[in-house]
Amino acid sequence: FVINTLAERSVTLQLVRPLLTQDPTLEIEQGRHLVVEQTMDGTFIANDLDLGGETQLLIITGPNMGGKSTYMRQVALITVMTYIGSFVPAKTATLGPIDQIFTRIGASDDLASGRSTFMVEMTEAASILHRATPHSLVLMDEIGRGTSTFDGLALAWSIAKYLLEINQSYTLFATHYLELASLPSQYPQCINVHLSAIEQGKNLIFLHQVKNTFSYSYL
Repeated sequence: FVINTLAERSVTLQLVRPLLTQDPTLEIEQGRHLVVEQTMDGTFIANDLDLGGETQLLIITGPNMGGKSTYMRQVALITVMTYIGSFVPAKTATLGPIDQIFTRIGASDDLASGRSTFMVEMTEAASILHRATPHSLVLMDEIGRGTSTFDGLALAWSIAKYLLEINQSYTLFATHYLELASLPSQYPQCINVHLSAIEQGKNLIFLHQVKNTFSYSYL
């Protein structure tokens, strides 16, 4: 039943067979988020990803509702679908060994256990930093937002540097701290990308397209 369902979905949703390789890579061409795509009447914007080799971490910036979280989650979903033996929502997908997927997304508390939103955030971040390997996929979405601006910036900066220097995982790091855009000047394996929006009259149009950001002045 499961195999028949995956086969039917692959044909109906135009999925493709991913390629598994022993090379350290996570390369997706025109990847899509299947759940979000079904709610957008064919207007979903597909995006690429190229991690591994010389590129290890993406600093992702852009406005709220710009598509940062969707982009990160679709990468994780494509990875999971690949490793359960399913076809995936992309034009092409080539994945090397992935041992684990770690996420730090959203805001929640655990007051029954005496943990505030910030404590939950830091506990989850610490767990990732202690456990992630060079073969892990890490999604960090707005780390450091649970405290004051400068404390949060210091935490986000330190966590990004630790992931680059120690864990060396495949990392998608979404942030509103534009100061982190200077990290690629210190770490060539780090790249800035952004999702932007434009104004048309009185309307704000989200482009939902991931584009390279070559310098801090472009943000």
